[in-house]
Order: sequence, then C-alpha cells, then structure tokens
Amino acid sequence: MTLDEIDHLLDIMIKEAAEKGDDAYLPGAISLHNETYYKLSPKGLPFGCTNILYGIRYRGIRTLVARGRENKVLNRAEAGETGEPYFALQPKA
Repeated sequence: MTLDEIDHLLDIMIKEAAEKGDDAYLPGAISLHNETYYKLSPKGLPFGCTNILYGIRYRGIRTLVARGRENKVLNRAEAGETGEPYFALQPKA
C-alpha cells in the first residue's frame, strides 16, 4: 500500500459519508503491516504521534501498525473503538 492509495481511499470514504449522510462511513483507522510501515518510513512518512493517548496518526486518522495486521483503511463502523478518538480528516501535507 502506498500513500497515494491511502489518500485515495480516505477521499472515497469522505465522499461516501457525505452522500449517505452517515458518520459511520468516515475514515476510522488505517491498518498497516509493520513491513509496509517501515517501507514507507524512509520516504518522509507523514505519520506522527502527537500524544501517547492518541497514537500514530496520518491526516488525523489513527494508524495501527503490527506484524499481524493487514494493509487496509477502515471506516468508523469497521474500526470501532480502535480508531477512537476520532478527529476530522486533515488536508494532505
């Protein structure tokens, strides 16, 4: 998964949530396998941890990194508590 793919999926989710009028379709979490995260890191990965309670974030969306995770972007309904607290999607850097 690339940053362009992540951004594309986030944009699709924002559009779908607006069309359906349901916040459950907004981006909830980004799930990355640890190898994907490390492959992206040398490219100036714009992921950051602003607060230990909020975890790693990309454009305001919680990013979950672990060896057992699949690469995917989850909406809020799919992410459940793992994406909380939810923040508004930030613009691309």
